Amino acid sequence: MPFGLINAPATFQGLMNEVFASLLRKGVLVFMDDILIYTQTLEEHAQLLSAMLQILANNSLYAKPSNCSFAKDSIEYLGHVISSKGVATDPQKILAVQGWPVPNNVKEVRGFLGLTGYYRRFIKHYSLISKPLTMLLKKGIRFVWSSVAQEAFDTLKHALVTAPVLALPQFQKPFTIETDASDVGLGAILIQEGHPIAFLSQALYPKNAALSTYEKECLTILMAIDRWRPYLQAQPFVIRTDHKSLLYLNDQKIHTKIQQKALLKLMDLDYSIHYKKGINNVAADSLSRKPTNAVMAVSFCTPTWIDRLTAGYEKDEFTKQLLTELSISSENDKGF
Repeated sequence: MPFGLINAPATFQGLMNEVFASLLRKGVLVFMDDILIYTQTLEEHAQLLSAMLQILANNSLYAKPSNCSFAKDSIEYLGHVISSKGVATDPQKILAVQGWPVPNNVKEVRGFLGLTGYYRRFIKHYSLISKPLTMLLKKGIRFVWSSVAQEAFDTLKHALVTAPVLALPQFQKPFTIETDASDVGLGAILIQEGHPIAFLSQALYPKNAALSTYEKECLTILMAIDRWRPYLQAQPFVIRTDHKSLLYLNDQKIHTKIQQKALLKLMDLDYSIHYKKGINNVAADSLSRKPTNAVMAVSFCTPTWIDRLTAGYEKDEFTKQLLTELSISSENDKGF
């Protein structure tokens, strides 16, 4: 692939996706020339590694041994450290942030925010913390490094150094969403077995500021479902809220568009709503009061309902007969 062509990255990524189509998200991830293999056991790892190398050989693609790492329980990938414990920030990048000098102009502020922004999913309330710095990027504003900007600069540095390790989702186990809303924002946490998978918060738009508490709580559920649907559609999950009225969401009369939208979003999901006292819902409550927007872990799932549906079709006599007829001729009088 020649260097400098504007479409070279997209063309190369398309080639890799096509070549590894049979293995993608089934133990193999590919980003440009970075190939990641993930398995539960060493035996599975060896089998998948052999299949991956065979695909490379069949397509006249080569891997340089000095650039490869095999059978690791922790690996750096795209600026993150991935291990059995979860996903963490790259220590080398964090060292660069720790030693970052105080910016003297807009260009240097933009460079600092570019690096810290890459890890914003690890920092609660990143938007709020960085606001004094992002204000310096606006056109027509004189660059003045104030004590407020210095505090934001130091806080971001500290937040990156103490960033949490986020657990990796296990799609064969149930998820829980904890939600809460306040007068300034919405907050939600995706949890599995007590460990955080992702954090999400969002400021309330002015048009929603006057909504009732019940409607704000519904908005929080909508926000969480929209963002985390791929995690939730595979099996039953629990929604925990400190607003007791939401326990009767499915039985109440629909008086608002937000209620209607919430029910429509939840209609095809298997869920239950549980009440959690506000005093015990500290994490989600905190997120709702500090507006930001960050998802802290992304993974891929294979919904189990697809397998159950396929198995059901195989046992259904009408479907079996229909499939047999369609295999003989696609033209029939049944309108399919």
